[in-house]
Formats: sequence, C-alpha cells, structure tokens
Amino acid sequence: MDLNVLIVGGGIHGVGLLHDLATRKIHGIHLVEKNKIASGTSSRSTKLVHGGLRYLEHINQWSLVKEALKERSLLLKLLNGIVKPLPFVLPNFHGDKRPPWMVRLGLFFYDLLAGDCGLPSATKISKDEIIHYAPYLNVKKIESEMISAFLYYDAQMLDDVIAKLVVEASVKLGASYEEDSEVTRVQKIEGGFRVTIKSSQEERTLTTKYIINAAGAWCNENLLKWDIIPNIPCLLNLGTHIIFRPEVVKNGKVENSFATLIQEPDGRIVFFIPWFDKWLFGTTESILNSRPSQIKYPQEDKQYLMHTASEVLNLSDAEQNISEIFCGVRCMPLNQKTKFSNLKANWVDNPYESPFYLNKLDKNISGLSRETVIDEPISGLFCIYGGKYTTYRAVGEKIGSLLSKKLKMGTLSGTHIKENWFIQELINEKPEIFKTSPELRQI
Repeated sequence: MDLNVLIVGGGIHGVGLLHDLATRKIHGIHLVEKNKIASGTSSRSTKLVHGGLRYLEHINQWSLVKEALKERSLLLKLLNGIVKPLPFVLPNFHGDKRPPWMVRLGLFFYDLLAGDCGLPSATKISKDEIIHYAPYLNVKKIESEMISAFLYYDAQMLDDVIAKLVVEASVKLGASYEEDSEVTRVQKIEGGFRVTIKSSQEERTLTTKYIINAAGAWCNENLLKWDIIPNIPCLLNLGTHIIFRPEVVKNGKVENSFATLIQEPDGRIVFFIPWFDKWLFGTTESILNSRPSQIKYPQEDKQYLMHTASEVLNLSDAEQNISEIFCGVRCMPLNQKTKFSNLKANWVDNPYESPFYLNKLDKNISGLSRETVIDEPISGLFCIYGGKYTTYRAVGEKIGSLLSKKLKMGTLSGTHIKENWFIQELINEKPEIFKTSPELRQI
C-alpha cells in the first residue's frame, strides 16, 4: 500500500485528523483538498471558540457543551493570540423567549461545566455597564425595554489561520497534503482501496489502507461519486455573516468593546462581535437545497440581519459600511439511517436532489444536535458528519485512536502539546499563514 490513511477534505476536521495522526508518528498519511485549505466552511464560521450556551436548552447536547468548553480552555493555551478571550454582554428585553431566570440558570450551568477554565464567571450587570461595554447597542431600547443584563466569557479565533497552521504543523511532523486536487474514483481492493486523484497537472492512482471522507457539506456527494450509498442523510444549513468596517460604530472602538448575544423573537440567536479590527454580525439558519460551492448569500438572509441591526443596534451608515458578506454551510446529520440498496444514476448526477440531502425540516434547525457523527458506509472508509469547530481536536483524537488501533501502529495523540504546533518556526518561515484571508471566504 502507498498510504496508511488518505484524508479527503481540507477543512478543520480533515487537517485536524492529519495533525493527530502525525503526532502519533504514523507514517503514510496524506490529505487531498479540491480547492484550498479552509476554503469551505472552516473559513466561514462565526469565529467563536465556545461551548454553545444555547445548546444547554437541549439536555442531549450537554455532553457536547462540556467537551467544547474543555477544548476552549485548551485552545486558549495552545494558540494564544490566534484564539483569545471574548467577553459577552447578554441583555434581556421584555418579550424575549428566554426570561432572565432561565438565562441566569443557563449561565450558572455553563460556568459549572467549564470548571476551572481560567475565564471569569458570569455576573449580572447594570444598564450603565452594558452601554459602556457595548456602545453599539440601541440606548433607547436598553433604557425602555431591558429588564436585566449579564456578562459572561467565551473566546474567538481566526478560523482559517488555525486550519492553515494545523496543516503546516502536520507537514513538520512528516505528513503531506495537496490542494486543487480531487479524488474522482475509489475502488475497494484486498486490504484497502485503489484511489484516483485528479489535478490540473495530472491524474494518478495510488493505494491506501483507509480513507477518511472529511468533506463536510460535500461528504455525501463524494460517496455518490464513488458509487457508495450513504448511510446518513444530512441537511445543509446556510449561515450568512456580515463584516462591518470599524466606523460603523461611531461612539466606540473595536478593541475596547465586548460582544453581544441577541435573542430574536423567533428563538434564533444572533451575535454582534468585535472581531480583531472589524465588527462581525451573524448568523442566519437557512436550508440550502443546491450545491454548496460558490454560493452567494440569499438576499432574505441579509435583510433579516439588517432588520435585526436596525431594531437592536445603533449603527452608522450600516449599508455603506459593509466590508464583506460571506456564507458558511454547516453539514447537519439527521438521526436516522437511509434504507437504499441500489444506487440510482440521477443521484450521482444531481446529489443535492437525492434522498441523502434534505431540503426541508419539520422542526426548528436550532434543535438539531451539533455532535459529530462518524459512519463507516463500507469497511475501511469513514465519514465525518457535522460537529463544531471548537471540538475538532477532540474529534481528531477519537478517530486517530481508532485508526491507530486498526493499523496497529502509532503512539498517543500529541495535539495537546504545544511543541507539536511549531508556531514560532512557522511565524519565521511562513508568516503569511497567520493572516486571515477574505479571498478564501469567497472561493
């Protein structure tokens, strides 16, 4: 076999697994990305490293919140500056779906699950304090409609920077990767797979013992293209974000302001965040029923966000101060398995019109679990569905342990050890990877 493990997909889960396997000293590991590293969802997140406060509304997601809070603490230590603490103000207005007592209880359990994480505990704050911490909020609404407010902490990140750093650290440890290349064919053979990889320069074939399909929204499309029937149907959840220039907030500076979490009447949560030198606003939860490549934000999503801004925020020339709008596509696995035994040709030609991609849901999207689902549709080929950016390292460690046992090689994972990140070396050798890339978010 040419490889022990081939990973398909250069998002955070793909590069995270590559890094995990490399720290275990497993040789023969390679990653293939059809565009650029982090050019999909992993550069288009809300840029938060968090447990997910609102997930506490669903008891089945508490274990995920606890794991995410543990990972938040670790990433703050490992990636100081790339991941940094972020204070949030959380106002409660008359008519909010979640009353103050529920919010306070949620914050209590959030702190409890986080344990001794190095961040301050949540506290109650006054109207004057929230106006000072969040000068972009609508003061009239605060004065007339706010009934309580809280301060709590999470963290934020440069998401694409982390993905690029992770993959370059993997190379330092002996792994390899390629961009602008696509796995076009997968054939099951004795002891593994024969795989065809196509790039603009060449088409080549290699063999591998295991394949990890870490393509996110494209996961089931890959399976269908490889003549494999998926077991897990998923829903593609489109999240639109707006980045504003600093001057959109006239009476406050980005570097001195806190983030806020806005509760919408329909139950959704929207964030307004000072993100390094700009303001980040989002996200929406639309259902995408087309290909997740080269998508443009829906006008109704932008209108939803701009309407929310006009209701709750005090922004100056908001439309003129838009710096960028980008969309991320979350792959959300559904808690059911498909029951098909034969592959239909039209599914391969139109995968997003197949039963493996749903285009409607009978319940609120926010109620779907964010936990990662690992499936093995055929022996030796694993698919990664869903998950949160925050927990990517833990997911990589779990799959890495599984593969290490199957291969009967490798040591323990070392992604939690700072020396395995080579940060200072990479700052000196490749300083460009430490800069976030707006162009990447638009591919």
